[in-house]
Amino acid sequence: MPPAGTPVDGSSRRAAIPVDPPGGTALVRRPRWGVTWLGHAAAALAIDDRRVLVDPLGRARARRAGRVDAILITHSHVDHLNRWTLRGLDRDTHLIVPRGARRVVADLGFARLTEVAPGDHVDVAGLDVVAVPTRHDQGRWRKGSSPLAAGYVVARGGVSLHHAGDVDFSDHGVFDELGRQFTLDATLLPIGGMLPVWYYRMRRAALDRGVHIDPDAALAIAERLGARAMVPVHWGTVNLRLGLPGMPRRRLVKVAAGRGLDKLVRVLGHGETLDGSHVVGDDADQADERDQQADHRAEDAVAERGVGGVGA
Repeated sequence: MPPAGTPVDGSSRRAAIPVDPPGGTALVRRPRWGVTWLGHAAAALAIDDRRVLVDPLGRARARRAGRVDAILITHSHVDHLNRWTLRGLDRDTHLIVPRGARRVVADLGFARLTEVAPGDHVDVAGLDVVAVPTRHDQGRWRKGSSPLAAGYVVARGGVSLHHAGDVDFSDHGVFDELGRQFTLDATLLPIGGMLPVWYYRMRRAALDRGVHIDPDAALAIAERLGARAMVPVHWGTVNLRLGLPGMPRRRLVKVAAGRGLDKLVRVLGHGETLDGSHVVGDDADQADERDQQADHRAEDAVAERGVGGVGA
């Protein structure tokens, strides 16, 4: 069996080994990082010896994360803010929830409880935890303006890891801005829901914003973010029996292969970890190529508008 987080085409990458450049000045060590998928949207994000747990669901699964410095909740839907799961976790842990969710968890007895809104920063044991925008229904049991829905970027020493929470089919321009603001080593994006992919596509057309994106949209968002790796979440764990649990994964792998994005997508099994050293490698060359492509697109757009050049 290949290592967890092996690209979907089955290939592997050799980790880059830092060496001292000419002159003997040592390079600054980049922190080690890892992402562990714990089922559904639950994941542990680790940078060096710091670790946070996002959207824990199921006590046994959540405990696989081991000791964590904080628990992050993206929104208040019961499969993300799950009171039964939280009751089974260490109450000395710092609990961070989106604005408006304090009332949902205040009686659980966590030693430190922080509410955040997009744009807020929280220091967690030297990690910069940033609440960032996402696109999903707010509220708990019904749609409303509160509690908020958010995502998070967890950063330290030049490493940045993103968890989007849930995402619907509405305007995804917010992810363009996140891609400009952060250089993301990995993004965790949902690729399904408790119902089959076709249901959310139908709902998008017939009723509302579809509530949950499909694998095609998730892959497009990963590209907009410019992330080095995409870890699919929100699939294969909590399912109603109207479709195969693995269908979103199979669709994602197929679309990624067809678009030449095999190495971007890192499918994990429950409890498996993507080691960041398997991701860092030829990214500088790829980034240069992406920048050149963006320049060409911008030049073409200017030419189509009939503008003579910069400053014309």
